[in-house]
Amino acid sequence: MSELPHSTTLRIPFKDAILADIAKQSLEVDPVLSGDKVQLTVAVDGRYLIVTCNGDTLRMVRVSINGFMDSLILVTRTLEAFV
Repeated sequence: MSELPHSTTLRIPFKDAILADIAKQSLEVDPVLSGDKVQLTVAVDGRYLIVTCNGDTLRMVRVSINGFMDSLILVTRTLEAFV
C-alpha cells in the first residue's frame, strides 16, 4: 500500500484491559471497505483502545472514523449490558 498522507489516532478508555481487548476483538471483524484508500488499525494499550486511521483524503479519514464510532457505540453499549 502506498503512503496515505492523512492520519488521526483515537485513544478510548475502558474500565479495564479485558474490556478493551473484547472491544478490539469485536471491532476487528469488520474490514474497511475502501482498503486501498484508507487503513484502520485497532490496538490495545492497557485499558485503552488505540485506533489509528490513515487515508488518502481527509474525507476518507472522517467517513471511516464516523463508521468506526457507530460500531464502537454498539460494542460499548453491549458490554455495559453484560458487565
